[in-house]
Parts: sequence; C-alpha cells; structure tokens
Amino acid sequence: MNRPPTDQNDSPSRGRRRIRGSVPLLAGSVIAAAGLVFGSLSAANALPFSHGPGLSINQQAAKVKAADAYDPVNGNNEMNLGVLEDQIAHYYGSASATYPVVGTVTVPSPTSNYAKQMKQIVDQAEGYLGRAIGQHHGPGKPAVVFDIDDTLLNTYDYEIAEQFGYTPASNAVWINAAAFPAVFYMPQLVSFAYSHGYSVFYITGRPQSQTAATIKDLTSAGYAAPQAGHLFLKPATPPSYLHCANPSDCTTTEYKSGTRKYISSLGYSIVADFGDQYSDLIGGDAGHQVKIPDPMYYIP
Repeated sequence: MNRPPTDQNDSPSRGRRRIRGSVPLLAGSVIAAAGLVFGSLSAANALPFSHGPGLSINQQAAKVKAADAYDPVNGNNEMNLGVLEDQIAHYYGSASATYPVVGTVTVPSPTSNYAKQMKQIVDQAEGYLGRAIGQHHGPGKPAVVFDIDDTLLNTYDYEIAEQFGYTPASNAVWINAAAFPAVFYMPQLVSFAYSHGYSVFYITGRPQSQTAATIKDLTSAGYAAPQAGHLFLKPATPPSYLHCANPSDCTTTEYKSGTRKYISSLGYSIVADFGDQYSDLIGGDAGHQVKIPDPMYYIP
C-alpha cells in the first residue's frame, strides 16, 4: 500500500485519502470507483453512479483529482460519512474468515454486488486477453501487469478494523499474517493470463522490505508465486530507471509508470494493466487499462 498514515487530523495534502462524504467525491471517487473501466469502456452496474460514458482513464483520473480538491461551502449538501460507510458495507456484503494473529474478521460476501461486478470484470478481461494474444505479432513478449492490494488481495477486513484509516505499523500486522483474501475471480484471471502465454508482472506500492510477506500473501490467497524478477515493490531509494520530480521520493504514478517502462525496456509488450487506483494505470506503458473497484480509499 505504501500509504502515509491517516488519523483524525488527516490533511487533504496527505498521499492516502480516507473516504469522505462530499457529493462530488461520492460520484467521482468513492462509489464511481466501483465502476468497471476496461480500455475506454466504463460501466458501474453495482451502484447507480458513474463518470459517464466514453471517458478515458486519464479523464476519469482528472475528475477524481478535481473532486478530491473540492472545498465544500455548505455542510448540509455533503454526503453524511455514516451513510457513505453504510453504502460501502452494503456493496461488499458480509462474510467471516479467521486468520492468525488478527483472528476472525469481516470479509466481502461471495454473493455481494462487489463479487458480481468482479465476475463481470474478469469475464470481460479474459475475453480481451484471449483475443489479444491471438493478434499479438509485435516484437515484444506479451505481458500483463497487476497491482496487488485491492486488485489481487482485498483489504476490506483491515479497512473496517482501522475504521478506514491506515498506519504502516498496523498494516504490517495484517500483511505478515497473510490476512487478506483474494479479490473475487482474480486468481482465475491471473491463471488465465499465464496459461495463454502472457508474462505476469506485479507492481505494488508496498515497501521492498515486505517482499517475502507479499509472496506469502499471494500464495496463501491462491496465486502462484511470482517468477523471479517479476515482482516489484517500492524501494527506499528509487532505482536508476525511475526518473522522478523528487529523486528521493517518487509519486505512485511516477513509480508505477516508470516501472512499466522499465519492463517494456526488457523486451516485453504490456497488453493490459490492472489496478484499483488511477495512479496504478496512468503515465504510459500500460496497454489496456482495467480499473478494479475500490470505494475505500484514494491514492493520487
């Protein structure tokens, strides 16, 4: 995740945004984030909010950024935070799971609107990847890229426990306990990509010190262990192939797009990129961009 800590005094300038209740943010960042975005096609069947038809990923990202900067002037017009959290709970549904250290927790229900939407996303993604591999005749080896948290592993249980806040220390407890279930149908999609000849890469904002725990998290959730050199975690010091405005601290977009560019330089052609944040998808070298629903937090 690599999100700055949140607390009751969390400032809008921080990198990780706690869910908030303005109407523009609701439509533009929280509920609409649950919409499927596949290439230039968008749909939000689980909830009645979307960015509107025909918007590109970059256009949607710009709308969310503007909504996040919105300065309300009338509190009576803002979505009540308690109502918003109830809507999020209704979207994910409720089931239980038990993990070491953290115990019994609430996880998304397999009959929820979230699960139904993920089935739609994965079905469409498999259809696209199946067609694309048959049409791939370029010089690069076909590859797909996946983010991890809330793209492959669902963190709703942690978000509830932390009341949608975040600290590196508390998050590390859950990571080390492998306490995140797979996002519905995503193990199937990753297996599909492997079986159809794609090289699979993983780019996460988790710190590089969590490499071993991240591999454990993935395998515990039903994924194959990443191939050597195919898992990228954010290093404390940016490697030479990353060119960031602040050389000592890349933004999420700089880190992820720069890493994709590096993967491309190794002789791969990225056919599709999957992520729950727009910052997972923008910046280039992404192929078809697939937005995974995540109404819980925003990472610019």
